[in-house]
Amino acid sequence: MKTRDKIIDIAVQLFNEHGTKAISTNHIAAAAGISPGNLYYHFRNKEDIIRAIFEQMDAYGVEQYQIILDNYPPGTIEALERTFIMIQEYNWQYRFFKRELTALIMNDTLLKERFHATNNQMKDMIRFTIDGGISNGSIKPMSVGNKEHFVDAIWLVALFWLNYLEVGGEEVNKTTLRRGNHVLRTVLSRYLMDDSAVDK
Repeated sequence: MKTRDKIIDIAVQLFNEHGTKAISTNHIAAAAGISPGNLYYHFRNKEDIIRAIFEQMDAYGVEQYQIILDNYPPGTIEALERTFIMIQEYNWQYRFFKRELTALIMNDTLLKERFHATNNQMKDMIRFTIDGGISNGSIKPMSVGNKEHFVDAIWLVALFWLNYLEVGGEEVNKTTLRRGNHVLRTVLSRYLMDDSAVDK
């Protein structure tokens, strides 16, 4: 593994376990088995490492979404649920970022701009899926305004379900993460042409 990639992987592990505030570049260098100077050859500071982690997150999310599109017709409940599960696995893999999301983007202008771009991209993906469902008849036609409300509802559940579990004191595991699917199905139910699909 390249040194730069190793630094990123170690940083994700440490941030997930301890949070970003408790971890310094020296901690990351020590855990990676390299000198601080070697770390600074690749990254200027901790913020630079966090930005690199986000770039990795972004690339991973796009790659996984493309796999879903290749295997499930857009607009089907299966595609929406697979997307939700993918996002939850992604959120867990990089859980420090979701836990500290507001603080991280408010304290770093570059990261904030990048996150907003990705956030808009993800909402565009949801719109694409909804439009596909309307075209193939699995989702009811709706006004532009209602579609935006639908997008917001899906994205809120997908983006913050892990946070909801942790704030409520629940253990985050496969069972509780997948319970979010039932919440998503409830959101979907009013828009599906075949309402019985939500009970499957």
